[in-house]
Amino acid sequence: MLTLYHSPGSFSTRILWLLEELEADCRIETVRYPQADGSGADPRNPHPHGYTPALAHDGMVVTETGAIALYLTDLFPRSTLGVPVGDPLRARYLTWLFYQVGLTEPLVYMKGHRMLAQDAAMTLLDAAMMRHIAATLGGGPYLLGERFTAVDILYMSLFEHARPLLGASAVLDAYLARADRPARRRAAAKEA
Repeated sequence: MLTLYHSPGSFSTRILWLLEELEADCRIETVRYPQADGSGADPRNPHPHGYTPALAHDGMVVTETGAIALYLTDLFPRSTLGVPVGDPLRARYLTWLFYQVGLTEPLVYMKGHRMLAQDAAMTLLDAAMMRHIAATLGGGPYLLGERFTAVDILYMSLFEHARPLLGASAVLDAYLARADRPARRRAAAKEA
């Protein structure tokens, strides 16, 4: 049995969306998100810092959005949301997954907190990253071309949250319009 430790309004919502896309049988455990100073974490939440998401499965706990996305898509290999080992798209899938959690999300966070302006090299990296994403999306509706994957769930969630920070972009607007999916609506209804 899968259990998602979820805090409404947090980025664990994207894992809730992924679970709906996978049509996975999952128990949702709603927990309190900790305060900025780390206090107030819910003791039921197995995440080491009290954040969400955390996923429990067969006595194991997986934390961190990218790890959970990879874990779930590997757990459901027949779904097209992941890319199994041996598939020619696997390298691109893994690259985009880790690009999101290792570069895109941190840079968007830094931009949102006005930290990029303090570092010219990071500002250039941010601009190059956004050009790369826009160019990739220019080649197809999703980051892997015609195929919607868990990677798109992570990017769409982040970009919707940070849309005002990203500047005018018809490519991003068109990409985000494709986020309106039945599974996304089901996840939103569960969160409400």
